[in-house]
Amino acid sequence: MSAQGAGTLDRLLASPHTMLRKVALTPEALAYGLVGFGTATATTRNAVCTMHQIGSYDLPTACGSALVPPSAWITLRVRPTLLGAAVIAHDEGVPGALPTLYVYSSSGHLVHRVLVHSEADAQLLSELGRSRGLTEAQLARAQLSRAEETGWRDGDQLAQLDAVFEDGGADRHAALVRGGSGEARGVWGVGGVGSSRGVDCSVVSALFEHLSSVGLPVCVGVPSSAVLQLSAGRVHLVERVGSLLVVSLGEGIVELDLSALRSCLLVTSWGPQGPTTALELYDEHSRCVAVLTQLGLVGQDVLRSWEHMLESLPAA
Repeated sequence: MSAQGAGTLDRLLASPHTMLRKVALTPEALAYGLVGFGTATATTRNAVCTMHQIGSYDLPTACGSALVPPSAWITLRVRPTLLGAAVIAHDEGVPGALPTLYVYSSSGHLVHRVLVHSEADAQLLSELGRSRGLTEAQLARAQLSRAEETGWRDGDQLAQLDAVFEDGGADRHAALVRGGSGEARGVWGVGGVGSSRGVDCSVVSALFEHLSSVGLPVCVGVPSSAVLQLSAGRVHLVERVGSLLVVSLGEGIVELDLSALRSCLLVTSWGPQGPTTALELYDEHSRCVAVLTQLGLVGQDVLRSWEHMLESLPAA
């Protein structure tokens, strides 16, 4: 079943010809289960954008905590309080098919999907939620910090990322664009948002093509209501089929419906290397559907090239 077809918990539970097992997992048990898989396909999607990655999971981090910059590992950032049930699905009508893990939010919407690729990982998945719980050593490894989150107005680069969960950052978007489009708006707080301005959404496709041609690495994050999946690296390939933009990036694939974009914002906040700008993409409901930025200790030449490129983007 596709991620779209399993978009809500009720829809998946009503699907025919599929063996289903609903699993009640703590966020820590889910995190420990994910890092146990050898190779999996990880998918996070919203109404406009989808990210797929094949590989092994790094330990997910929780909002408010530190973030290890994405690499070749599958990198997830989660809001534990919004995670709900998980369902293991096995399609009996397809010979040799391996099970899939669907993770839902507390409101019953699909936030992440995991497809395993080996019988060994299928066995690990079948055991998920059936153990007596994590040992102290396992819990220490998988513990998702419940660090208190900083408000986005006074928060750094990570606080801006964490602000796009749940309602997609609609309230934040309204605050950032208040005062008219096109002009940079001032500082909200010490170490927080330095400026923001709207840019023309029609340049998104050309932006990815430029990144590919010059070899400039980028980090892309795709949020659902409870999970943010991140992929970083160089853009290998950009293809457009109608309004669908397909980008091969690092170890992942990003699919973006350009026709559904309604707003693009450049938002500058404080990162490890100083002021760092992110390009945030929004849909018609002012929900953030993707973020493009630089995370971690990237080279100064990369950061300068990135900032220079974003400064050149035309205003909306």
